[in-house]
Amino acid sequence: MNKLFLTGIVVLFVVSVSYPQKMREKMIQKKEKLEQLEKVKLIEALDLNEDVAVRFFSRRNESRKEIESFEQKADDLLVEIEKSFDADQKSIEGKQKQMISDFLSTRELIDKRRHEFIKSLDDILTTEQICKLIVFEKKFRDEIRSVLLDRRLPK
Repeated sequence: MNKLFLTGIVVLFVVSVSYPQKMREKMIQKKEKLEQLEKVKLIEALDLNEDVAVRFFSRRNESRKEIESFEQKADDLLVEIEKSFDADQKSIEGKQKQMISDFLSTRELIDKRRHEFIKSLDDILTTEQICKLIVFEKKFRDEIRSVLLDRRLPK
């Protein structure tokens, strides 16, 4: 009986440890598929030839890496701000003001980096292609958001 109980606990432990890993892997696969779809649609929308596409996506990937690091910093600051809610208000208020300032500065850096990326494209893309890129990115985000919200809402 004890061996059966112990075996059951071990099986539950293994399943509980591997399940989040499988979920993470699935999310990563879905993210990669979404990025591939976005690339294909972008190439089509901007009518990019192979040489221009390579240069464009290289620059875009570099910019995205920087933006992702800023996004991570902003997320970390939000976690820190949220943790500060439990602290004594009088002793933490100065730190909270600094965290607010840091968060807003980080968001400004993200916007600045996006702005720099768009401005940097004039040696790769035409003005019309840059306009199409801006419109494409907005529509693509909205479309993805809509699909995600439709899945979450009960029908």
